[in-house]
Amino acid sequence: MKKTRHILRGSKVLQFSQNHGLYFRISLRHAINRNYPEALRYIEMAIEQDAYNPDYIFNKACILVELKQTRESIKLLNYIILNIDPTYTECYFGLGCNYFEVGNIEKSLHYFEKYLLMEEDGEFYEDAFEILFHMRMPDEGDDFDPDNQIGISERAQKRSRDSSLKLHAAGSMYLRRGNYKEAIRQFEKSIMAYPEIKSSRIRLSMAYYMSGQVTPAILLANSVLKIQQSNYMAKLCLALYYSTDGKADISEGILSVFSRQRGRKLRNPQEGEDHALYEKMLQAAPVGDEMKMKLQGITRRFH
Repeated sequence: MKKTRHILRGSKVLQFSQNHGLYFRISLRHAINRNYPEALRYIEMAIEQDAYNPDYIFNKACILVELKQTRESIKLLNYIILNIDPTYTECYFGLGCNYFEVGNIEKSLHYFEKYLLMEEDGEFYEDAFEILFHMRMPDEGDDFDPDNQIGISERAQKRSRDSSLKLHAAGSMYLRRGNYKEAIRQFEKSIMAYPEIKSSRIRLSMAYYMSGQVTPAILLANSVLKIQQSNYMAKLCLALYYSTDGKADISEGILSVFSRQRGRKLRNPQEGEDHALYEKMLQAAPVGDEMKMKLQGITRRFH
């Protein structure tokens, strides 16, 4: 929502809208001119008006690096991946650079490898590959095959996914027991181990919602749609979350899409458990009976 500011000029009060896009462009101009304190000031003004814009947050992270605040930059890049957009590949390259800067070589390797797997035609692909080449350079006399780097990355990716699934199982147990604080902690760790894991994102959104935190629940459900635009459970959750947040028009728009789709049977036990958790969440949801009936009707069609 745009804020307004009043300027007194004589007896007249002039009103104009603050434009976060303008603040963003001014911040970029200051950054190009290496005036980083002013760049930071304007990007923070942009974020104040559009708090969940990943481009704004990413550019703030870049500015913080120039101001030698690397650990704060790491927090912001992780925040984007966790809460807003796991497909924002520049974050992975940035994390690789930042973790190298603070001396965490293991995490630096992990994020450079992740970037290479996700962005074969990316702007920083050659840079990431060259950095990995030198970081993985063996002792003199050992064999080294640079073409095998992606194979190494894929094995690392599998290890990350296995770890993520274990954390997901732990988070699900806490979610069923109603321990939302611990569920949130486990699901966040699951996602950071393997950002593409949709099931943990959906259940983390449920844990946030059931603990009364609607905004992060909305962000997490929307982040699933960045990975899979057609994800049914994420949309079903969003219909409930937006209704709770007083955005009935958005909820109705989502429901209208469901009304044009055919029902289907659940495909696997994971979906069945998602449904059971959703129905539990729906029963306690602070929304009207009409909305509850609509959502229950959809769940029956897809059960």
